[in-house]
Order: sequence, then structure tokens, then C-alpha cells
Amino acid sequence: MLRLLGWVLAATVVIGFFAPELQRFADMPSANEAPTPAASPKPVAKLGRAEIAADSRGHFVFTGRVNGRPFSMLADTGATLVALRASDARAAGLIVLPGDYTAKVSTAGGVAEAARVHLQEIEVGDIRVRDVEAVVLSDNHLATNLLGMSFLGRLKAFAIENGRLVLSQ
Repeated sequence: MLRLLGWVLAATVVIGFFAPELQRFADMPSANEAPTPAASPKPVAKLGRAEIAADSRGHFVFTGRVNGRPFSMLADTGATLVALRASDARAAGLIVLPGDYTAKVSTAGGVAEAARVHLQEIEVGDIRVRDVEAVVLSDNHLATNLLGMSFLGRLKAFAIENGRLVLSQ
């Protein structure tokens, strides 16, 4: 029994250590699949521009896409990184294990543990940014996904005009 427990513990450590590589292999096509032709880029309306209206509290809440999945987000220039709720990170295809929560981050509710991740792509309206640094927090520590400066800082410009957040790529 003790030997079995040792093997299970060792396997858990190995899987946790190699999780990012395992995720990369999971995203690769198999050798039997025919290569798909490259998709032609979608036409960009308004030349990479998005506008988000402020809600009644003055917050910019919108539906964005993370790795192709739609999620409610709050634009937050005070957030250094994009921050995702753990449940939404799972829905976006991210594998985050309990041992991955090694970063300490300051939130409105205090200090919380977070897992550092890289998102394949975030879309806001007609704007797409690839390979975005982010953190994942437990749902208990993050009420809403945050669109932080790891996304906003890669834009050409963002400004508030007439009660709207205007993003330009």
C-alpha cells in the first residue's frame, strides 16, 4: 500500500512538472490528420478598433474571447496582467494544477495565490492579441475576469472618450 502511494505521488509530481509540455502536445495534430489549409485572415472592421460602453457604475464590462471562448471581462488598467477565474480558464482549455498556484498577487480582497499562464489569443471586438501573459485565480478570489495591462499595453492606444473605452490596434 505504501509503495502504491509512493508511485501515485511520484506520478503526480511528474505530471505537474510536465503539464505545459503535455498541453502543447495535446494541441498538436496527429500524424494521421491531413494538414488543414491555412485559414485566410478575417477582414478587420474599423481597422482593429473596439469600443466598450461604461456600465452604470462607470466600469467597462464586455464579452471578450479567450482562446476562442466567450467570457465576461472587466477592462482594468490597474491590473498588471490579464486575470482569469479558474472555472473560465478550464473552459478556455487551460490545464492548471493545484501545484501551479505559486505566484502571489494583490487583489481588491487581499493577497491571493495565482498560477501564471500564457493565453494563445484574446479577442476584444475586432482586436486580436496573441500569446498574452495572464494569471489564473480561484473563483473565490476573482469575481470577474480582468483584461489587464498584459493585453492593453500591447495595443497602439486605449482611451476613454465620451463614456466609452476606445481600443486601437
